[in-house]
Amino acid sequence: MRHALLENHGAFVLAYSVAHQPGLRHFGDERGFLAYRMVGRTAYVLADPLAPQVHWPALIDAFVGEKRDVTFWQVSRPMAELLSTKGFRVNALGVENFIDLSGYDFSGPTRRSFRTAVNRFERSGHTVAELPLAELDPRRVEAISLGWRRTRTTKRRELSFLVRPIQLRDEPAVRKFFILDAAGQPIAFAFFDPLYENGRLIGYLSATRRWLPEADPLAAYFLVRRAIETFQAEGVARLYFGLMPFHRIEDQEFEKDWLTRRAFRFIYTNPLAQRFVYPTQSLARHKESYGGELRETWCAMNTQPSLPRLLKLVRACGIV
Repeated sequence: MRHALLENHGAFVLAYSVAHQPGLRHFGDERGFLAYRMVGRTAYVLADPLAPQVHWPALIDAFVGEKRDVTFWQVSRPMAELLSTKGFRVNALGVENFIDLSGYDFSGPTRRSFRTAVNRFERSGHTVAELPLAELDPRRVEAISLGWRRTRTTKRRELSFLVRPIQLRDEPAVRKFFILDAAGQPIAFAFFDPLYENGRLIGYLSATRRWLPEADPLAAYFLVRRAIETFQAEGVARLYFGLMPFHRIEDQEFEKDWLTRRAFRFIYTNPLAQRFVYPTQSLARHKESYGGELRETWCAMNTQPSLPRLLKLVRACGIV
């Protein structure tokens, strides 16, 4: 049922995660549902419902009536507008970006990293291949994932909720690309989640990119370029790069929570927070290097004070 709803209403970047992320609960029926996680008595809802928009108000009312203390994360403008009418305080969470693949190319100074990556990796005998996980040594793939994670700020565990935890197995409709060295061994990978609308594939989200610590850091550009070329040949419309948290926040449209806004600005601008909590600035710079269009996204909560709910979000995402 969840995958069928995904194929009809999954036109937002976290739709696949809403349908298939392990550990999430689901509220609704065959007409549509919300995906959420409980932290204490607070419900953390992920993104928009997988449901026709006409069903959203009743679904939200029923969920709030049952859970009472409810927050929503990375929702679209229509969802933010609806939540605002229902008494939620709505804050800008950041922006998502995407590129239209039909006219995208790799020329010009802003795309130099794509060209450099291809030159470096091809000279050393590396190639990119789309392969099922079943054809690869699972220990090698896991070593890539663990090696990459040891270089990250959040190295102790896999993030979740706002980020779909990596699945080192084949998954329905998820595209998985690997950089292979001259001996045919994988050294990096990139996974892409599908987006759908009315039963039709409309694009992919670049959900995961990881490489061995000793690999050239331009591995991400080599993988993404080959994936873009593959999707272009198939006529795929768009490639999405996901959320840039707290980036380009304006907060001029809805009744907002001031403490939430200050917390987001602190994390985004404070050097210690960037180093030890989450490097949102470097993430935004990398995603903006792909170019494309930006789209705002929001969070919302119906219970004050906001600080305990912000702190529990850290637990919901597995940061601590």
